[in-house]
Amino acid sequence: MRRLAAIFLAMAFVALDLAAQVDSVRIRELDARLESYFALLEAEPARVKNAECDALIEAASDKDLRQRIALRMYDHYLNSSLMGDEAVAIHLIDRWFSNGEIPMGSEKELLDARLFAEFNRQSLIGMTAPEVTLQDPLGEPVTIPVILSGAKDLDGAEDPRLQILYFFDTDCAKCKLETAMLRSLLDDKGYPVDVVAVYVGREEEKWRFWRESTFPLRSGAARVIHLWDPEDSSGYQMKYGVTSTPRMFLIDPEGVIVGRGLDTGALERLLDMFLVRQEYVYGGKESRELFDKLFSVYGVEVTPSDVSEVASLLENHSLSRGDTLAFKRLEGDLLYYLASGRGEGFKEGTFSFINDYILSRGDIWNTPDDSLKVIGMASMMEGLLGKAPVGSVIPKTRIKGWNKFRRKGGYLFFSAAGCPVCAAEAVAADSLGVKYLKIDMTSLEGKSPRTAGALLDFFDLSSLPYIIQTGRRGVVKRRYLSFSEHLLFLGEKD
Repeated sequence: MRRLAAIFLAMAFVALDLAAQVDSVRIRELDARLESYFALLEAEPARVKNAECDALIEAASDKDLRQRIALRMYDHYLNSSLMGDEAVAIHLIDRWFSNGEIPMGSEKELLDARLFAEFNRQSLIGMTAPEVTLQDPLGEPVTIPVILSGAKDLDGAEDPRLQILYFFDTDCAKCKLETAMLRSLLDDKGYPVDVVAVYVGREEEKWRFWRESTFPLRSGAARVIHLWDPEDSSGYQMKYGVTSTPRMFLIDPEGVIVGRGLDTGALERLLDMFLVRQEYVYGGKESRELFDKLFSVYGVEVTPSDVSEVASLLENHSLSRGDTLAFKRLEGDLLYYLASGRGEGFKEGTFSFINDYILSRGDIWNTPDDSLKVIGMASMMEGLLGKAPVGSVIPKTRIKGWNKFRRKGGYLFFSAAGCPVCAAEAVAADSLGVKYLKIDMTSLEGKSPRTAGALLDFFDLSSLPYIIQTGRRGVVKRRYLSFSEHLLFLGEKD
């Protein structure tokens, strides 16, 4: 889209007289109109800015006006704070200044411009990051962008990450400050990224101390790899424009440069844009299918240790590899899956899981979204699962047969009218020859709401049927039992 016509027409009166009457007033007018022009183009990509700059320069027939416009454009894009504008400055050098079509001003200024172009043209936004082979601390060759091995998801697929390419010097005061800010960002935000830290110096002992004390191999969820070029033979300086430090790039998983000339603040904004996606919805269809598959290997009667084993597996495939985001999503999905699970193994395993992986990990579940969707859910479930724990004594009530049952012990079976699962459990209990005391909560709530309320306070009756086993004097021995699952289990053993 061509935007320059209206601005150029508005500038025309300046062009008519500039050669004969170059005064400060007219120069200020020209510069002001160029600033408006730059503002209109700000959101456009470099290729559009290149075309617009060429068109405006070509439209100025007066050589002094043309030089003034070209130099002003070059100065603007060379010093622009907008990432990617350096590509326009390089285009102006190549198209107008380097070939002598427009005078640069002085030979030194032209040389500086050419050097800038040569040191930056290979690492512009949108380009594939140039390959450079460096050395790791053991002297082994490593080519950047680096592909770290061993990062795979649960299905064994590769887990490509964004990569921060960070050039630094141990004697650089600004590098020390930038490194501290970068580490703080990575620790606080838990971005699942790879950091390739390239030391530009040659003093091995200083580099070793820096690696061990200033930037270790893990920083939050980020993995760090340290490289250097002690012989200065790789050419990284020209390929990545490293004429001073610190120098920071962001490279996407496909190896394309998506950020350059970054400080930590700009890096944070880019990482948020790439990594902070829509709020995650826990308990989706894919996660349910995954956990159905994982728990199917344990057979019908899942035990609490089986739940712990699955939770540990998820941790090994996420947090143990430095991926906090994957850990939160996997364990959060498991929480929602367990919330719908029935049976003793699932329920008792959930109680331990909540405490081991959710409520005791405030260092990980630390966002408002975590509090709303995970911590709140886990706290509610903990409150329910904490009712009538094993070893507690059931209360006395006026329900017929209750106190006699309480003295001798047995199975207490809470059900609801019209509940098909409750009916199936009763059939299974009869098939097993189990004696039990059945409490119809629907009927009880109608006849004695106070008694029903007391039972709801003491037992987890959020989902019926609810079956517990007690010993003598009403001591709870087991909870969340299922007669029908036990029948299936016996069938499996046969």
